[in-house]
Amino acid sequence: MNDFGDYIADCYRRDPEFSLKGRTLASLGRQMREWHHDLAAIARIEAARRRAEAARARARGQAVTAEGSGSDSWPGAAVANWSWSPTAKDRSKREEYLVIQLRTAADLVAETRAMRHCIASYAAKCISGHASIWSLRCRGAGNIERLLTIELDRRHRAIQVRGFANRPARAEERKLLERWAKLRGIDLQ
Repeated sequence: MNDFGDYIADCYRRDPEFSLKGRTLASLGRQMREWHHDLAAIARIEAARRRAEAARARARGQAVTAEGSGSDSWPGAAVANWSWSPTAKDRSKREEYLVIQLRTAADLVAETRAMRHCIASYAAKCISGHASIWSLRCRGAGNIERLLTIELDRRHRAIQVRGFANRPARAEERKLLERWAKLRGIDLQ
């Protein structure tokens, strides 16, 4: 019961409007197990980030502290996040497209869960600076929809572009990526 209590408390912390209405004990158990799985993945990635941070500090001759720098993110690529809003005649259908870099363990695990692919397994590449992971999203009508996940190498070349369950990019998504790539100096290949 303590695990259920912890899970439900976290749900309320993340979403004050969370409700148990319409949920079965079986569905709550499944969601709680997924939550525990995600917490374990985040802990593994965070441990790897702290080890890499300590190794970099030792290489620079700096003292290594147990708690690290206090930041839970890695430096990431030196490319700015991007947003674009198409001009819409109907203001109620106003959308904004975003490409944001994922630089924390929690962000990678959330992207993995939402997009049903294995992007969290790329954490070591991100921490070491060999890759950066980006998320193309659409914000509109009060919600955010994840469209694509993009892996860039250290030379800002797109190595992988995948949608939900590893589907390829659709034509309209590809046009958005091309707009982003042109403005940010990304090579889509």
